[in-house]
Amino acid sequence: MMLDTVKIDVVTSMLISIAVAMLCEGFRRSPKEVFADILIYFDSMGRQFARVVTLVIAGQTFAHGLKTIGLLDTVIEGALAANVAPALMVILMVIIITLAAILMGSGNAPFFSFAAMVPEIAGKVGVPAVAMLMPMQLASGIARSMSPITGAIVAVAGVAGVSPFELVKRTAIPMVGALIVSTTVSLIVGL
Repeated sequence: MMLDTVKIDVVTSMLISIAVAMLCEGFRRSPKEVFADILIYFDSMGRQFARVVTLVIAGQTFAHGLKTIGLLDTVIEGALAANVAPALMVILMVIIITLAAILMGSGNAPFFSFAAMVPEIAGKVGVPAVAMLMPMQLASGIARSMSPITGAIVAVAGVAGVSPFELVKRTAIPMVGALIVSTTVSLIVGL
């Protein structure tokens, strides 16, 4: 933070912080006690990361399954056949990606799954692709915070000792507000 020439990533800084904490604790306690405490830290971190990785893999498998069975293509083609207004098509895409992000627990998986289809859809309804992609990208990130299977939610709930569903009850209300505001502003600016 003080030296612009020094650049380290989060993992490196975290490991340096752990090493410094271990050194400081080494002055107060025996090395055996310090290493026993750090083992608890790594065991807890491993349990949380195992849950996160499992949920990410399950979410990506679910997204691929939805895409493979053609459910999303059917909904989108139905909306195109009904000649919906461009703003309604954007809102429909935001709703689809929001539901997918909540079900998958990931913002990236649904966005990258659906983003490739957007230029064609946007061209059919007569809007710039970015006008449809921007609210979708924002929605995927916002909706991720409303999913009880999101890695961060599971990890925080595990550390706090509460159910992920209890945590999501508190995050959902402000996130719905953020979703409405971001979609409205995207429609105003983009269309």
